Amino acid sequence: MSDNVFYDMQWLADLATVVMSGLMQGGVYAMFAVGLTLIFGVMRVINVAHGEFVVLGAYLTFVVFNSPQFLGYGVYIDPLLAMFITLPIAFCLGYLVQKVLLNAVVGGPELTPLLITFGLGISMINIIEWIFSTDYRTIPYFPDAFQITENIRLGKNKVISFLIAFFITFGVFFFLKFHRLGKAIRATAQNADVAMVCGIDIYRVYLITFGLATALAVAGGTLVSIQFGFNPETGLTYTVIAFAIIVLGGRGHYVGAFIGALMLGVLENLVSFMVPNGTAMVEMAAYGTMVLVLLVRPRGLFGPKVD
Repeated sequence: MSDNVFYDMQWLADLATVVMSGLMQGGVYAMFAVGLTLIFGVMRVINVAHGEFVVLGAYLTFVVFNSPQFLGYGVYIDPLLAMFITLPIAFCLGYLVQKVLLNAVVGGPELTPLLITFGLGISMINIIEWIFSTDYRTIPYFPDAFQITENIRLGKNKVISFLIAFFITFGVFFFLKFHRLGKAIRATAQNADVAMVCGIDIYRVYLITFGLATALAVAGGTLVSIQFGFNPETGLTYTVIAFAIIVLGGRGHYVGAFIGALMLGVLENLVSFMVPNGTAMVEMAAYGTMVLVLLVRPRGLFGPKVD
């Protein structure tokens, strides 16, 4: 066997594993990043609390999974089945946040909703810390792996999370493309004033959009929680990841967000694999990508050209 690392078959197998793992991770990122893209595309609201909703999803899943421990009775519920409980709660919470805090300020100065969501995010962190402390939590789930080839193995939790995220994201795209309400959301995103003249209740669209985006974030939190540890302050990381994705893909561009998420997932895994002590540099991949794209191509890969 040659000493050249590029001819080392085990190294190539490890690289293939890293790339595939990155794609799986990116698929989960895509799901909650599409939610942030929806909010910005429809309402032009910069929701800096989006990562906190991801973490909220992780904690809701943790509570439902450990319901006998918290309630003193009941059964342990599979984290993925817990989504049937957590997602309706998330939609209603997002609907309520939009109705109480944001509906009145949509269309006004962009700084106002940004400050509101910033305050909301800080409040969520403090409430979660008050209830659960700052300790890291984990949800043990599918510790074994799929044997793809002799040298390539992928964790079952990553594969299952990717498949669920892919089908949910595809379902959202299908809903936006073909459902009457989805078409109303797209019409409002294109021009809210014209949509209102055409008889669309844009404030109802805003409520449903934020509810849907919150549900996507909470679903992302569920899928993240079975792969990584989390604590109340993890939300900042996911907020940055989501913003990096929509900057990379193009603000308000849903397909761009999906492709950007896959690219960022692969990049993070490559950094972790190829850079010495790369795990400590993974978060820098999202920051660096966002800054670089803003400097070189501010509209992102798929964003509309602005004169």
